[in-house]
Amino acid sequence: MVRGTMAAEVRFLQAIAPYYDVWMDWDRRLAEEIPFLERGLPTRGPVSILDAACGTGHRVRVLADRGYEVIGADGESTLVDRARELHGGIEVYPVSLAELTRAAKPGSMNLVVCGGNAAVLGRSRAELEQALSRMFDVLAPGGRLVMEMDNLAKVVRRKLRFLPLRRGRPANGEGEWLLLGEYEWNGTGILYHLLVLQRDSGGEWTMNVHSSEVLSLEHSDLVPMLRETGFNDIRLYSDYADGEFLPLESDRLIVTARRPE
Repeated sequence: MVRGTMAAEVRFLQAIAPYYDVWMDWDRRLAEEIPFLERGLPTRGPVSILDAACGTGHRVRVLADRGYEVIGADGESTLVDRARELHGGIEVYPVSLAELTRAAKPGSMNLVVCGGNAAVLGRSRAELEQALSRMFDVLAPGGRLVMEMDNLAKVVRRKLRFLPLRRGRPANGEGEWLLLGEYEWNGTGILYHLLVLQRDSGGEWTMNVHSSEVLSLEHSDLVPMLRETGFNDIRLYSDYADGEFLPLESDRLIVTARRPE
């Protein structure tokens, strides 16, 4: 059963499921991510990867096509169903971050990926701690975790508000979507709003707003949590080209960590 903030995350993802792939901007994302994810993977024998918040499965498909043994998991069953529909033959499960050992055996993964703000979207600190423990559990000794999220230190301290506009079309090709992400900092927490402007085939516009709480988690909070979980070799980047992470300048936070040998 899903409770509390996890339930709010599921409701948010259910609401935005029709626009999810446009929101994620997969072509750009995967072009940046894949070379970074492949670095440091074993060069001999089978390599096992868990996409811990796989959404509609595009990352799982690309990695599987490159010869890796890939499992996808996502707590929102609508997205998992869509992943199976889009990418026949991939292995994906409706499993939340806190339940990853239901998708992957302990100690079996060479790489765990958790991208797209999944670590903080609609999540409490206790839920994140549990999720980190499950990620640690499924990693093999020496295995690597890669997490990616918006840099919330910049969001909070510089009152960052709007994210870049994204455009897309419904599956039937009729009309147009404009998606605008917005952060709202209310002094005690962060809300993320996805504003969806939709133009129908007749040219009429409508707007919907979908919202989720976001765990106000900065890099200085996450690193100790990773250490307490047991991870080491923790590194911070601003992008997938090894850019230096600058707390008040970088738009994104990319964290890598390893389970000790």
